[in-house]
Amino acid sequence: MRVTRAAVLLTLAVWTAACGLPQGTTSPTTTATGTTETFSGTLLQQSSNLYTFTVSQSGAVSVTLTSLGPASVVVGLGLGTPNGTTSCTLTSANPTATAGTTAQITVTETPGSYCVDIYDVGNLTASSTFSITIVHP
Repeated sequence: MRVTRAAVLLTLAVWTAACGLPQGTTSPTTTATGTTETFSGTLLQQSSNLYTFTVSQSGAVSVTLTSLGPASVVVGLGLGTPNGTTSCTLTSANPTATAGTTAQITVTETPGSYCVDIYDVGNLTASSTFSITIVHP
């Protein structure tokens, strides 16, 4: 039984590591106004980072690029539905997002799985760290 459990855990670890999603951190919190999730990582030149989350009930979903550095430049920010494990079919996008405190995307969504994608639109000259805050019901 232990050998089987270890084999399953090892398989899951390898499968998860191989899924191609970017390394980053999340910190979800739930309040009376909804769930706030923060995703952070490093955006490389000519690349994108994808984060998935679940909306449990209909309502407003807002996406805010809260930080981007070392230099703040224009990047793309999109919201959509996951397409497999490594891509996001965007339904809303802001190709001129800059870091700030105001949401760059706000839409009403129904319950389901969604994804946020941050991507370089050709302005990055080096890797940049970022933080995105998602507020949803």
